[in-house]
Amino acid sequence: MRQQDFEEISCLWEVWDTRALGVCAIETAVPGMVWSVWYDGQPAAAFGFSQASAFDPQHWQAWAFGTARFKRCVPLITRHILSLRPQIERDCRRLQVITMCGHDIAHRWIEALGAEREGRLKSYGRGGEDFLIYAWTGSDGARGGEQDNF
Repeated sequence: MRQQDFEEISCLWEVWDTRALGVCAIETAVPGMVWSVWYDGQPAAAFGFSQASAFDPQHWQAWAFGTARFKRCVPLITRHILSLRPQIERDCRRLQVITMCGHDIAHRWIEALGAEREGRLKSYGRGGEDFLIYAWTGSDGARGGEQDNF
């Protein structure tokens, strides 16, 4: 796993466990919305959408992490996510990403995909790390009929 991904994810866990991370990704996944990308016969990236709320099936959280080869996967992942736009617009009222401050490469990618930065989550990580929250919201969401920004 890339160092920035490890730092961003592991600071949210009381006890870091890669197996538990995998189980959590599958258990909280929006059905059919978890993928892996392989490069030269090796896993290079994982990404998907999870339920962000136990009581709101239209509130999703996007996530991604990978190895040093993740950069090579970004064009494929981007195309795949963009191809899902009709399904996301139909099934998801709010899609959010929570990412650690300082993970600038991730922030630029998220912004290029059209997400709006909503704010800072102070001391979100277990060691006091600050995170940023980005979101895409549908026109029927809390924005009162604004144009979709997915």
